[in-house]
Amino acid sequence: MKKCIKIGFASITLFFTVSLCHSNLFSENLENSASSKLYASAQEKEIERAGMRLFKSALRNFESKSYWKATRELVVLLDFYEGFSQTDGVLYYLGECLYEMNMYRSSNKVFKYLITNYPGSDYLPQALLGLQKIHYNIQDLDESLKYYMGLTHRYRNSKVMDGVYYYGGMAYYHQKKYDEALKALSKIRSRSEYFDYALYTVGLAFLKKKISRSQLKLFKS
Repeated sequence: MKKCIKIGFASITLFFTVSLCHSNLFSENLENSASSKLYASAQEKEIERAGMRLFKSALRNFESKSYWKATRELVVLLDFYEGFSQTDGVLYYLGECLYEMNMYRSSNKVFKYLITNYPGSDYLPQALLGLQKIHYNIQDLDESLKYYMGLTHRYRNSKVMDGVYYYGGMAYYHQKKYDEALKALSKIRSRSEYFDYALYTVGLAFLKKKISRSQLKLFKS
């Protein structure tokens, strides 16, 4: 009986010893895990700060029309700053830089990637306007007007609408749809950067309409 008790006590002692070792190891693992998480969090914050500095530099280059410099910085952000919080903005400005350098095919791909992968982005209307402008510049007027119709239906209160109306009006003008052109161009705000250009096209559209009517009268007579 005593032997059994001793064996039982030894077993219990061994159980608690092993349990204590496991407990110590678990505590150490928890501490190591917590330290790793804190280190990873600090590292992520530093990467985010560095990414933001580079993004701001790219924006300054964009504003000063140094599009190639801005493009290089934006590409670095995409390649080496995975998880950067402003990636949708990086894509938008990259698309704009490529557009300004007349690299329409590449710009088109970047804008479409942004729209597909960041459907909730605040840059979505700007990216859609970018696609509208690209198709206008490559003389794909029907496709440009599809974006015009979509934007006027969905984003009529957006700050991009002056550009949307301008390129929509220009597309209609080149299709000789002067009434539609006048309707679109007349919606551009007077303080817009597009306003003076729009007034010039409005004058041309009225002139074309008068000439067309005169020609029609001559034909009928």
